[in-house]
Amino acid sequence: MASASDEAIVRRLLALAPREGDIGTRLPGVTLMRANSTRPPSAVLQSPTIVVMAQGLKRGFLGSEVFHYQPGQYLIVSVPLPFYCDTIVKDGEPMLALAVEIDMGLVFDLLAKMQATAAASVELPSRGMAVAELDDTLRDVLERLLACLASNEELAVLGPQLLRELHYRVLQGAGGDCLRSLASWHGRRGPIFLACEYLRTRYAEPLSVDALAKEAAMSTSSFHKAFKALTGHSPIQYLKAVRLHKAHELIARQESPVAQAAFAVGYASASQFSREFKRLFGYSPAEAS
Repeated sequence: MASASDEAIVRRLLALAPREGDIGTRLPGVTLMRANSTRPPSAVLQSPTIVVMAQGLKRGFLGSEVFHYQPGQYLIVSVPLPFYCDTIVKDGEPMLALAVEIDMGLVFDLLAKMQATAAASVELPSRGMAVAELDDTLRDVLERLLACLASNEELAVLGPQLLRELHYRVLQGAGGDCLRSLASWHGRRGPIFLACEYLRTRYAEPLSVDALAKEAAMSTSSFHKAFKALTGHSPIQYLKAVRLHKAHELIARQESPVAQAAFAVGYASASQFSREFKRLFGYSPAEAS
């Protein structure tokens, strides 16, 4: 049975998100999500984000793994990840969620002040994605954050402070291991995170797995194994997904025709691009515009 706090969060989301879709807020990095009907799996490229479910169900498909997140839970993505995601609407009630982009600079700043907590983490997560249960402390922060979004004055005064507290509470909670693991820069997770960022921002350049491994101070085989353990993809599969998502953005915004978008993201063959685009998204590049 939903708690009074859960019901309050739903009421606030319904008021703040009266229409369907992903709705940006005046607080940078905070998005309201509403879906009025069930949606089939679609390909997404998710930046590091916390997605808190208030109503309905979402599922993330990463390789053979399925991550269910529903009311009372949140999904945490600690590295940019390509995966498939669907939405399930239950009992005619819209799916409602709150997405908060993870500020990695803030995470490391908090971890520097949480040395005892960071050191207490003994086991690294196998994926850069995890589902965790909301606790009462985190519910309280979420309720106050949603209340803040309804007031311009409170947003200006309290918004950044509440985002800082949200990051802190997540680090303290069950989902914190997914973030705390990135503090180990001399271990495997930190360099892989940097490799993901490199591929996400320099996707149009030729890929050298050997060069990425060298930058991470790892052997090529160890780098490949660690990269796949964290992201669910090989480096080449990951780069391909990033390129296709970036091309999709260019085409959907009508910034580039199909062939030009293919070359802009690093494809040398327009026909290969079209085949792989349709395989990922389920429709041709021409249908994306």
